[in-house]
Amino acid sequence: MYEVGIMTNFKKPTELAAMIALISKSYGIDIIYMTPKDVNIEEQKIDGKVMVDNKWVDKKTDIPSFIDASVYCFKEENNEVMDYLRKTTFLSDTRENRISKEKLQKVLKDDEKFAHLIIPTHKLDTFNELYLNLIAYNKVVIKPENGIKGKGIYSVEKVGDDTFKIGYKRNKWNVHLDGLKSYFDEILKQKSYILQKYIASKTPQGDPFDIRIHVERDRSGKWSIAKIYVRIGIGQSVVSNVSQGGGVSEPVAFLKAFYGDKWETIYSNLVTIGKTLPKKMEKLRKTHIMYLGIDIGIESNGDLYLFETNDGPGTKNVISEAAFHRSNYYAYVMKEKLNYPVKQLVDVIEDDQHKIAQLEIANSQLETAVSKETKKTAIKEKQIQDMINSTSWKVTGFLRKAKKLVKKN
Repeated sequence: MYEVGIMTNFKKPTELAAMIALISKSYGIDIIYMTPKDVNIEEQKIDGKVMVDNKWVDKKTDIPSFIDASVYCFKEENNEVMDYLRKTTFLSDTRENRISKEKLQKVLKDDEKFAHLIIPTHKLDTFNELYLNLIAYNKVVIKPENGIKGKGIYSVEKVGDDTFKIGYKRNKWNVHLDGLKSYFDEILKQKSYILQKYIASKTPQGDPFDIRIHVERDRSGKWSIAKIYVRIGIGQSVVSNVSQGGGVSEPVAFLKAFYGDKWETIYSNLVTIGKTLPKKMEKLRKTHIMYLGIDIGIESNGDLYLFETNDGPGTKNVISEAAFHRSNYYAYVMKEKLNYPVKQLVDVIEDDQHKIAQLEIANSQLETAVSKETKKTAIKEKQIQDMINSTSWKVTGFLRKAKKLVKKN
């Protein structure tokens, strides 16, 4: 068995890691789960965990030739370890040449393929900058320059000659000009923020939403859309990130309901962004990237805007898709990049953004059919057997097994 590392800051192996480990075994690959603290630089060893008989067990091993390292492992306290790994192994992301939110907006503004997505963005240094932008745009959003998961985001709106409305999390309150100035000095001035024109990406009920395009490397090493879904910030005043409270929705039904005849064009544009922007990001950073979360806002007229790109996207809503893509990509790296003779990759239907989601829906329907129809006649049993022999049933077999085993443990 060959070994690939998965590194996170969580001491207990994640559900995603468990699913990847189970799928990867079919390619002859063992997953070594680790944290930065498990790296012994002096011994050049890893005190990690490996899955044996569906259970994680401790194992001391050499540094794997490939490590999928969470971007959140690149903290100052881990600098020595991560610098060492950059020199000794192939990392999913080296975190070199990072692009700030402000710089990304400026760079894409000069690219005709993406210029239409750009939101006017400025670094917020003085209160005068805030005031002038409120005069120009009437409403702005203020974000931490290096924020994650929708945390620390404010909105400010001009609602009168010298009256303004501040929004934060679920709260909104009015202040006069002097009160806004005091809030800037006491709160906003203390950290590094960027200011953006407010994009009214809201449902008819007034809840903010965005579209997350989650992209991953696939079995051929190319970028693939793992899933597109809508994130709705139910009850939120500014953000749609579900980690801050809210829910998710399937994109086609959502777009049809709120954008009518425009839904197909909007969806096609989302797919185009998912297929082209990751390549641009990798070119800008001049380093390898393995996954990306692209957040898009849509105004009532159907115009799309890029809120941000996230190189450490959450996987709670895409766990099956992420496990499938990553295990296949691990095998691709081992075989094509590092020249290990791993087993043949799963040859599934033509890659598209609905692949795993559609298969799992079909899978669920088939399992329900099996449960009901086995109680009926032999004729029905033959129909069930035909379903079990279908492509969707076979292709998703490893996913069903992985999910059941993970839940059991």
